[in-house]
Amino acid sequence: MGLRTGDEYLAGLRDGRQVWWDGRLVEDAATEPGLRNTALTVAQYYDFQHRLELADLLTYETPDGDRAHLSFIEPRTIDELRRRGAAFAAWAEVTGGLMGRAPDYMNACMMAMGNARHIWGKNDARLGENAYNIYLHCRRNDVCMTHTFVNPRVDRFAPLYEQDPYINAGIVETRSDGIVISGARMVGTLAPFCDENLSFGAPLGITDPRDSVYALGFQCKVNMPGLKWICRDKMDMERPHYDTPLATRFEEMDAIAVWEDAFVPWEDVFVANDLETHNLSLPGMKFMPSLGHHVLVKNVAKTRFLFGLAHLLAESAQVSQFINVQDRLGDILMWLNTMESLAIAAVEGAELNPENGLYYCNEGAINAALRLYPEVYPRIKEHLMQLGGGGYVSLPQEATLEVADLAIDKYYKGATSEAKDKVALFRLAWDIVGSSWGGRQELYERFFFGDSQRMKSLGYQFYDKTEATELVARILRPPQGRERLAWPEQYRSASDN
Repeated sequence: MGLRTGDEYLAGLRDGRQVWWDGRLVEDAATEPGLRNTALTVAQYYDFQHRLELADLLTYETPDGDRAHLSFIEPRTIDELRRRGAAFAAWAEVTGGLMGRAPDYMNACMMAMGNARHIWGKNDARLGENAYNIYLHCRRNDVCMTHTFVNPRVDRFAPLYEQDPYINAGIVETRSDGIVISGARMVGTLAPFCDENLSFGAPLGITDPRDSVYALGFQCKVNMPGLKWICRDKMDMERPHYDTPLATRFEEMDAIAVWEDAFVPWEDVFVANDLETHNLSLPGMKFMPSLGHHVLVKNVAKTRFLFGLAHLLAESAQVSQFINVQDRLGDILMWLNTMESLAIAAVEGAELNPENGLYYCNEGAINAALRLYPEVYPRIKEHLMQLGGGGYVSLPQEATLEVADLAIDKYYKGATSEAKDKVALFRLAWDIVGSSWGGRQELYERFFFGDSQRMKSLGYQFYDKTEATELVARILRPPQGRERLAWPEQYRSASDN
């Protein structure tokens, strides 16, 4: 099939899926108020990859002889990682980095999952081959994916076997042709707009054999029998574009997946009742370096957008010459430079995985970026709030601006801009700092790659501290003769012994 068009994508949404919102079934996300605008945004992504002048930037020739988006590529050189990053950056530039779950995010995930067949097949080679075949299916059919990796927040302390059974998705029956599952997983971002769902992962570290039914990884159709999707509130109120320019294009929607005795055939399963393999899932597939590459590139574009927005807010009232304002603008610029530098380091410091012959982004650079941004984003948002100040609480709507006898142009104009342009700028900023859509964006940036405090703690626990502690020990050694400093091991020669 190869690359899909936007029209082909939209047609695929009308498949009888069970998406529930506000007590009713959503029949078609492409026509549903509050969702249909985002469906068009996703469709534009698929049309974007068909632009002939961008073919080499966005796509590559696969071993099958067709073309696929570069986010699906199995990087066997550092240059292929560079090309993938450039393809990520192209769509992030179109969206201003405001669409975190664009299809290319999960494309990269499917590549990473499929190429971890040495992990999935550790105890059952059949499951490893299933994983790679699932990846090929997604690449060959240009599948739009959602994912559910997290168990419901019922009790994060009690062992799973002590909780009510099958709150978390688990295997209720094993058959010769597949498994039957019940329970829930979250957070299916973009689920109403997707074709299929990848589900595995949390919680890792399951050790009790009584919990083995929850050691589960599989792929399924969004419309599979026995699967319901429960959506949160909509953030797109379908106001005019002028009034809410971001919510009307980037309402990605989040949902919880609930399976009720749903059947999954063996060919769609890559982990089943296997605690050892389940616990190797994320590190085994190089989850952070693979998906983190997309996140980091997206965050570069997003930070650039936020910097431009902050600069224009300051210019609108001619306050950009004040030192306190320049300090805020300079702070955002510092983080933009940091993200850009980490994106370069992630690729140029890429590491070869001898298990499968693929290159993965430098894990240190990726993890630094993933742990920084949950702290950086609220800080940038605070700068935008301060720069806009009281201007946010007096914004009229587009329709009000068009009432001539209110003399809007006189009272709402900026130092160098007309009233309509200034209000449009402030309404754009308000969508970031004060709207319900903006609140969801902040929550997303704070938590979507895990609780930042916990992830930093885990990073510390698993980091190899040998080199750092040996450096301290060497500096502590007293001078010997003329040598003020002991030689590092790699610089020592036979004569130093």
